[in-house]
Amino acid sequence: MTTTRRIVPAILLAGAIGCAGSRPRPAAAERTEDRRATPAQAQGADTEAPAGAVGARAQRLFAEALKAQEDQQKLGVPTDWEHLERKWRAVLDADEIPEARYNLGVALEGQGDLAGARAAYERALAAKPSLRHAAVNLGVLLEKQGDARAASAVYAAVVRDFPEDAIARARLAALYRSSGQLDDAWRLAREALLRDPSSVGANKVLAGVAVQRNELELANLIALRTQKLAPKDPELPFIAGQVLARRGDEAGAAAQYRKALALSGDYLPARHALLEAAKRKQAWGAVAEHAQAILRVEPKNAAVHLALGVARRHLGKPDEALASYAEAEKLAGEALPEVHLARGVLFMRVKNECQPAIEAFRAYARAAGPVAAAESTAPRLERECVQILEENRRAAEAAKQMQLDAERKAAEEAAKKAGQGTGKPAPAGAQAPGAASSRAAPTLPQSPAR
Repeated sequence: MTTTRRIVPAILLAGAIGCAGSRPRPAAAERTEDRRATPAQAQGADTEAPAGAVGARAQRLFAEALKAQEDQQKLGVPTDWEHLERKWRAVLDADEIPEARYNLGVALEGQGDLAGARAAYERALAAKPSLRHAAVNLGVLLEKQGDARAASAVYAAVVRDFPEDAIARARLAALYRSSGQLDDAWRLAREALLRDPSSVGANKVLAGVAVQRNELELANLIALRTQKLAPKDPELPFIAGQVLARRGDEAGAAAQYRKALALSGDYLPARHALLEAAKRKQAWGAVAEHAQAILRVEPKNAAVHLALGVARRHLGKPDEALASYAEAEKLAGEALPEVHLARGVLFMRVKNECQPAIEAFRAYARAAGPVAAAESTAPRLERECVQILEENRRAAEAAKQMQLDAERKAAEEAAKKAGQGTGKPAPAGAQAPGAASSRAAPTLPQSPAR
């Protein structure tokens, strides 16, 4: 009876949701509390060594490893994955137990050793295909490595082999949503909720799909309800921020994005949203702040390197801006022609160097294509630079002519002075400096003799 009461609300919610279709934007990477099964969450044989199948020493070490995990959880301290790795390796040294191999994979993944974790999950599954959580963890790990296709195949196998599994359905729904297959994402999320009405991942898929379909009231309702299930999940305030942004409330959206960052400082979708908002407002200090935070996690994001360069130019750091442009160009090549345009503007407006600016504008036109280039500011800026160079050329020629005239006049004066010093007759009408006047002074008439 209790089970029925839990499932009915999910059925009613699913029935109240429409199925309008629209082309979506790529969804943000999902962060769910059920995204990875830990040893304590694993079912049955995941948390207990098979009795009678292994030796007493291996069973004792298995129990000690589980207790070490539980003790850390009770203390509320950060998980010491290295300590747990040693515990599970000790179990495996005593006996090869698939559950212990799976738990070793969890410990390795917690330390960032994805290759080691993957090998452990695959080996555990090869020995015991019924280790469902090992399969789910393997799918999540493949997502981390950027192999969505392989992750989808793993989740689909779990859904097929374990029809009552909710986690794999929710994860697969999230992948469908990110690839734009909204109907499949919606269906799988609803199926996950029928199996587990408290599935945070499934609820977030429904909310995200509602946003992409512009069903904002429904998206907001689902997000708010799900926040009660997972108050520390950063994606839920992010979804609320998306709803507010689509309603034109940029201030409210920014507040929700900052709330998401307060819950998880490395939640990149919120960082990206705040970066775009700062760019629109030309708040260059904030642009630099968010771009640098993103690059600490995504150092190969060329577009963010470009945004950081533009911010640095406006903040009076042209050399650092050029370094950012160079990094963006190295990462993206000709796939990001805006780098050339930004470099040209810097040379033209900041360094007052039109020749490299013209070269940059022409490089942008080649990379962007004639249509995009014609619609941009590049042709106008190039014409301005060409005009500036022409005016500079004329001014230089005029200055050169003035210099020649001055030199000629000085030579003539010098020649005059040299001619007077050799005793040669001066030109008619000329008078030596300091010479007396040749006109006689007038005399008075003499009186007659008496």
